[in-house]
Amino acid sequence: MDDKDLIRHIIFEGDIAEKLELFGFDYDAPRKIIKRKFKLFARGCYPRYFKAKSPPFHDDFIDSIIKSYFGEDKMIGGFRGCAKTSLKKLFDVFVLLNDKSEYRKYMKVLCRDLKNSKQIVVDIYNMMVEVRDIYGNPFEKEGDIKREETMSGFTMRNGRKYTAGTVGQVQRGHIQDANRPDWVWFEDVEDSDSIGSMVITQGVIDKCEEAINGLAVDNNGSFFVTCNYISDQGTIQYFINKSSTTFLNISLLTDDKDNTTTTWPEVFPPEKVAQLKRDAEDFYGEYQGDPSKSQNKFFDLERLSEDIKRCKDPIRTSAGVKYWINYKPHHRYGLGSDHSEGIRLDSNTCVLIDFTAGEVGASYANNEIAPDLSAHEFARVGAEFGNCLWAPEVNNKCGGSVITTAKSIPYPNLYRYIPVGRTDEKKSEKFGWETNSKTKYNMLFDLRKDYNDGLIKIYDKNILAEMKAYTNSDLSETQAGLITRHFDLLMALAIAWAMRKHAVKSKEGNYNKVYREYIESS
Repeated sequence: MDDKDLIRHIIFEGDIAEKLELFGFDYDAPRKIIKRKFKLFARGCYPRYFKAKSPPFHDDFIDSIIKSYFGEDKMIGGFRGCAKTSLKKLFDVFVLLNDKSEYRKYMKVLCRDLKNSKQIVVDIYNMMVEVRDIYGNPFEKEGDIKREETMSGFTMRNGRKYTAGTVGQVQRGHIQDANRPDWVWFEDVEDSDSIGSMVITQGVIDKCEEAINGLAVDNNGSFFVTCNYISDQGTIQYFINKSSTTFLNISLLTDDKDNTTTTWPEVFPPEKVAQLKRDAEDFYGEYQGDPSKSQNKFFDLERLSEDIKRCKDPIRTSAGVKYWINYKPHHRYGLGSDHSEGIRLDSNTCVLIDFTAGEVGASYANNEIAPDLSAHEFARVGAEFGNCLWAPEVNNKCGGSVITTAKSIPYPNLYRYIPVGRTDEKKSEKFGWETNSKTKYNMLFDLRKDYNDGLIKIYDKNILAEMKAYTNSDLSETQAGLITRHFDLLMALAIAWAMRKHAVKSKEGNYNKVYREYIESS
């Protein structure tokens, strides 16, 4: 009996001791041996994951996972359907059951959505239950019966732990974090919703950084990332830019111009690729790992890329407001603001534009402050620039509370709605900017045209990043009345730019007397 026949015999007919020996390893085992044992374990115990021939890049995936397990920070970027998540789950089951040295004591999976990370935990748990005829009951408390409901974690009899978390929560101080995780898996930490707001993205990045800083240091703690590289300005780019991270990115097509040759032809034949190209909103981001080549972008990518390179730090920051210019009394200014409830989803944002110079002068974004409190900040910014024309967005109750607060300050130069067909002298008594399918379409197209023509200079990289992420599909959804992604800074910018038709030169100094008296009395 040759080696292959012997291995096949052990997998399908061998006793428990033979299987444990075949699949088991310790820290000193050569990495290529561990790789082979993993392949035998995965295919022998979970054949349903291998209905099609594995592509060559799966070997690269496995090499990356093994290196990360033993201490290197790694990333796998792969097109949708390339099985990167399935391979990671199979590997986690493999090491939990077969690593005799128990190298990793506390493994944790973090997603943007806690339901996803909990589902991964229960998947790992159920996969371990499936092989209880070999390994018995490995769990400390949970038993050995499959579960349907999600679970936040489990502990094995040998003390090893596997838990779920989210990049939206504080990473340290939890009950389950009495000991620090020593191997963290970041899965699905960026999607098309998160990249629509740089405030949300920055919050996710901060939590990822917190999780990395919280890794156990006494056992060479490391992290692993599985992702779809859909944005070169978001969370995944943050990981790529880390000096410790090695990024492996696999695209579906071997050549962007070749519609037939794929890296996994058994699963993605030419006719399926053609269908994906027709249906995908962002084929290059989702399947080629190259968001810079997306043909669905709304703004000029080449100009945006050049402007991002020319971004500069603000000249000052005050209470979260970033300033790139100083007030000049003879210039025209306008302020636009977009509002939310301040519950870490959408953000309260404002953008100030110097229309005379054609440049963004100040910006603010905060997804934790309440809308009525943000109104005080925005009124302060407007007052600093000669009580310039301020247009708060008023589509929802948040906008209503902002208008109420602004009138109570009182802010002396709130934009008033101008009905179609009327002149500026016949403004209505309705304050604020109403964003609907028509006004949003017009203001964004006006902004795009003037930006592409070089009439607006933008120094804020977060505004430019939202512009870079904005797609024609986002605009189409707006026209159709659908709930679309939120681009808070971009919307504030577009509203502010719409004020260029109505703003006049200021007649007063920096701080209006009424506003100053209000501040002093508060």
